[in-house]
Amino acid sequence: MDNSTVAVVHSPMDLVAVSWGFEDLYRVEYPGLVAVARAITGDLRDGEDLVQDTMVKTFVQWGRVGRLERPGAWCHRVLLNACRSRLRRRRTERLFADRLRRQEPASQGPSPDVVAFWTVVHTMPARQRMVVALYFAGDRTAPEIASILGCPEGTVYSDLSRARVVLADELGH
Repeated sequence: MDNSTVAVVHSPMDLVAVSWGFEDLYRVEYPGLVAVARAITGDLRDGEDLVQDTMVKTFVQWGRVGRLERPGAWCHRVLLNACRSRLRRRRTERLFADRLRRQEPASQGPSPDVVAFWTVVHTMPARQRMVVALYFAGDRTAPEIASILGCPEGTVYSDLSRARVVLADELGH
């Protein structure tokens, strides 16, 4: 690729019958390609990604594309094909996700009692909250919790006992 010839290019129409290089094409075509891709995909980032992919293909095939009468038209064709592929892929992903949603059993979420329990736990001092979380959510034994937290086993039992008192007072059980 010889970039020694300098061309003053202001629009894609100026590229016809002018000796120019890939950089000129890129500079002139890029904004229009992004606008087209964004209009088709509805997303600027997707559009920019597709244009970059298009320009990489153009660069790789520049020996052939650079000799075309309208290389910008070739770029637009490649971009439109990429946009179609992206839209097909999105549609397939949506259909798969919809099918999966219909097949997967739905969960109602935590019960009000569970939410109330953890709301109270979040008000406890940090170590006590960690002990309760490891004991109830992590299903750990007191010796395991002591090892994880680096504290005596008796401290874990004490924290669990205090937490039970707070929970009983707050939840009325």
